[in-house]
Amino acid sequence: MKTTDRKTMFLVCVLAVSLCVLSAAPNAAPTLPLAPSAEVQAVGGSKCSTAWGLGLALGAAALSPCSVVCAALAWYDLALIGAFCE
Repeated sequence: MKTTDRKTMFLVCVLAVSLCVLSAAPNAAPTLPLAPSAEVQAVGGSKCSTAWGLGLALGAAALSPCSVVCAALAWYDLALIGAFCE
């Protein structure tokens, strides 16, 4: 009975590894850089709005258990807001 279980588990492992190898094949589609306007649409905003979003997210995260770290990062994010939002 043990030999059958080992053979079955071996076949399942071989199947799983072969599926992983086949699904990890690189995509043949060529990548091209986006135009700046398309990049803004894809990312969802300018660098200024990204800096504000990061600051608000870190400010909200300051209410979590990582309060000291997140509050300090939100404080330093003010420099990003000052740099990107003129």
